[in-house]
Amino acid sequence: MDFLFTLLQVAVVLFLGYLLAHKVFPKIVVRVGRLLGFRMRATPITQKRLRRFKQIRRGYWSFVAITTLFATSLFLEMLVNHRALAIYYNGKLAFPAIAEWMDDVVVFLKITPFNKKSDFGQIGESEVDYGLFEKYSEDPSVLRKEVEAKKAELATERSAHEANPPGADAKNFEKRKWEREGRRLDKHDAQVKQMEANLEVFEAGSAWCIMPIYPHSPQSLRHEIQDPPPNHPSTSRGIPAGTDVSGRDLVPLMLYGFRLSILFAIAVAFVGYAIGVVIGGMQGYYGGWVDILSQRFVEIWGSIPFLFVIMILASLIQPTFAMLVVMLIVLRSWLGITYYVRGEFYREKSKDYVQAAVGAGVSDWKIITKHILPNALVPVVTFAPFGIVAYISTLVSLDYLGFGLPPGTPSWGALLRQGLENVKFYPHLLVVPTLAMAATLYCVVMIGEAVREAFDPKVFSRLR
Repeated sequence: MDFLFTLLQVAVVLFLGYLLAHKVFPKIVVRVGRLLGFRMRATPITQKRLRRFKQIRRGYWSFVAITTLFATSLFLEMLVNHRALAIYYNGKLAFPAIAEWMDDVVVFLKITPFNKKSDFGQIGESEVDYGLFEKYSEDPSVLRKEVEAKKAELATERSAHEANPPGADAKNFEKRKWEREGRRLDKHDAQVKQMEANLEVFEAGSAWCIMPIYPHSPQSLRHEIQDPPPNHPSTSRGIPAGTDVSGRDLVPLMLYGFRLSILFAIAVAFVGYAIGVVIGGMQGYYGGWVDILSQRFVEIWGSIPFLFVIMILASLIQPTFAMLVVMLIVLRSWLGITYYVRGEFYREKSKDYVQAAVGAGVSDWKIITKHILPNALVPVVTFAPFGIVAYISTLVSLDYLGFGLPPGTPSWGALLRQGLENVKFYPHLLVVPTLAMAATLYCVVMIGEAVREAFDPKVFSRLR
């Protein structure tokens, strides 16, 4: 029954992710574009291309799957996390998982998801053990058994302590040791009394907790698994994909790694292609010395072995996510697209509609942005999915070699390295990330093939 309920929750979450990706986000983009002064209306030829794209089923459904999963992954902190969505204890209410998500999204504000144990019916000043809190709130008898066991243990220790006081001729260090033991027992007495007070709150029903669908995060260790890590996949033990060498659950590692890889690839592709379009457009439109000098620079810069440069820099400083994005953009991602955009601008600027615009006195900026650029974006749209595949592979390669993201970051490349080191006895460490990466890249390649076929000008061309 619990398994079916979990499946229903996952289905609802994926449906909401589909609505976000295909209903909410497009409307937001259109509204923002119109506020910025863009028409945000597809031309007839673009509409034909979109209809053609939807007719290519393998590419269209791959696009639906990837966009739905990515939109859902943007809210992973509220779906796959060891922190609770909401926790209530004796009048105190907190939303730690939501606070963690907001802390990641609202970068200019410091929103802490930390909640002390002492504020929520647990002993200590570290962060609340949300899984244990949920267990206590659902069944207070668990806490009562712990309290009774603690009282019995403490009574035994107290009896043994009081039965062996130091004699009059005892040395000073023995007396101090006996006194320290007494203070320790007094401290434990206070803790037991606090546990009894907390028990009354749980038994009164003044404590509850709502956990995410999968109550484990990439950083949390599965201490409840008795065997030493790594552990093989086991649904009965609550580790459907197993654990890694540190005891971390592979399910959150794979999901957070998916989001990280897609975000990295989209950021590099979007910014890099934007820079490449600007440079290629300037080369193709102005030509002459502008084209010659800039093209020589592009050729010289393209000869730099960017992978070795990144590895050298990563060996000197530990790169962050933003640093890796910037390094890959500066060194490589803008270069390739400049050649295609340059050629498109050379071809388009010789056509009659551009000459007519020049003769009418239209400014160069409007000719470039309003007339030529919309007709020169076909290679950009066509190559973008394949660029995303390349950048995902680049991030995985860097992490695999140890020159990527900091240790502890959920990464497919780091898991592949663990899998290779333990492939004989723990093949799941290699199989699980390989399947996830293969499925993701396959879907993106199918999208790229469908986009290439849908934007093929031969489909809509006529013989004259």
